[in-house]
Amino acid sequence: MNVNTLIKREYDYAVRICAYLAGQKRNKAIPISRIAELLSITRPFTNKIIFQLRKAGIVDSVQGRYGGIYLKRNPKELSVLDILKAMEFNSIINECLRTPGICPIIGFCKIHIFFSELQDILIKRLEEKMISDLVIHDYELESIVF
Repeated sequence: MNVNTLIKREYDYAVRICAYLAGQKRNKAIPISRIAELLSITRPFTNKIIFQLRKAGIVDSVQGRYGGIYLKRNPKELSVLDILKAMEFNSIINECLRTPGICPIIGFCKIHIFFSELQDILIKRLEEKMISDLVIHDYELESIVF
């Protein structure tokens, strides 16, 4: 069975990067190479994700020898949904939720109602889960990095 994922790999990595940065000292710049290595993400993919997060104002960077990136937003006020939106997340569980006129029975369709409720639950959970709840610390990663 071939199933498309709702949360793409780059979305997952964006959340991981933010969770890792949330575990660092406030405004402490972490080199991109270190983030890529610790989180097992390729450097080009890490750069692409950081570019999008920076564009959205979630992270910022410091140039130079001691440069890197840091979390610009308060982790207690940064939701998983904020990060996903920065990565252009726009998934809908069913097409009838995106384009209501696509189905002639939508007004009484129990399936549409079910999918709509499920979509609402998903979005609500993504909004409620703050990155401060998902912090990744260096000591947790040290045992897995070669």
